[in-house]
Amino acid sequence: MPWIDLLGLIARGVFYVFFDLTFWLVLGLVAFQYRQMQKDQLKMFGVPGPSLRQQVMTAAAIGAAGGVIGSFVLTFVGVPLNNLGLAYIWPVVIALMLINIRFMCFAYAGGLVAVANVLFGWPEVNVPQVIALVAALHVTEAILIFVSGRYGAVPMILKKDDGRLVGAFTLQNFWPLPLVLLAATSVPEGSLPAVLKMPDWWPLLPIGEDPPAGHTWLYAMVPVVAALGYGDIAVSSTPAERRRRSALNLAFYSLVLLALAVLSAKYAWLQFFAAVLSPAGHELLVRLDNRREMRGEPLFVPPASGVMVLDTVADTPARQAGLRPGDIILDLGGLGVGSGFELARAISFAPDEFAVTVSRAGAVTRRQARFVNGERRLGVIIVPEGHEQHYAQLVGNRFGLIDWLKNKFAKR
Repeated sequence: MPWIDLLGLIARGVFYVFFDLTFWLVLGLVAFQYRQMQKDQLKMFGVPGPSLRQQVMTAAAIGAAGGVIGSFVLTFVGVPLNNLGLAYIWPVVIALMLINIRFMCFAYAGGLVAVANVLFGWPEVNVPQVIALVAALHVTEAILIFVSGRYGAVPMILKKDDGRLVGAFTLQNFWPLPLVLLAATSVPEGSLPAVLKMPDWWPLLPIGEDPPAGHTWLYAMVPVVAALGYGDIAVSSTPAERRRRSALNLAFYSLVLLALAVLSAKYAWLQFFAAVLSPAGHELLVRLDNRREMRGEPLFVPPASGVMVLDTVADTPARQAGLRPGDIILDLGGLGVGSGFELARAISFAPDEFAVTVSRAGAVTRRQARFVNGERRLGVIIVPEGHEQHYAQLVGNRFGLIDWLKNKFAKR
């Protein structure tokens, strides 16, 4: 396997995507989403999140790395564009979006198209290749989720079913994904241009048809623009823990699906199971993961003593002192802290340079901090104490374009 040459071609193709107008349109949509997230945080807590420029640049950089990873997986397996049936999958994606916005995913649409092919012979798609595409995209998504850390974690106040107000995080990420996909074309034997020689076992997924007599298949790399998105909520876990668990579960699902796709190319009877696993496995994964998170004991609630930090604001003393979500502030500037009011009082009496006593995972430490530019602002968002006026509430698991239209017309 010519690894270095292959990665060089993929990196070059990903680089070319940055000169495609479609990429910048997708990046504009990503910027719009992050702008909305900033507005939500500003409305709830009165402070903005990270700068929009920083978030968009981070999304572009992580998306570019994801494009290289996804392109490599697709190329390694040998998934060509020829028989993927994207003309059938995209209408199904849109139809599912009308029912529920979270169904806007290739795992559902690609799986349903593949099931229809296995059961009815229509539409004409290569089932192993469709399932391999779904698996490769989700492997890429799992890696991007894992490396994202705190990026895209927006603090919020959530009202539980029992009426309690608890701290939580909405985890939302959007990445423009510059991909390099394979396109197979037949060329006369003996007239091949200078090509990259691949091993005899490649591709793992055959095209599914023979080339014309006297011809052979030639694979070309075609740069395309895609996008990936991730949405979750952290209530009983920290954002990093929640992301780690989601990423590992998604990676396991994706690798099983990819293995099944490769095997189904050789054993046709496995195609039905691969097609069903695509939507059913994804849905089961989402439901089990969400149930575990929502039924767990909320993590960001007022402690027995001190004030718990929900999040910190960029470029403030709290962030510079290394305070993290879940830290408990016990003392500031020599004054004990037991509520938000007492924290505000301690801040008003503290000198320009002061010490903060913090409890983290049972270990108590003292951290030095100083006010920035003379502003008496610590820069912490504390967990709700029960009297907050702005909060979010989970009211259902269904929202799609049809529901939006119903609500619009019902108001008239």
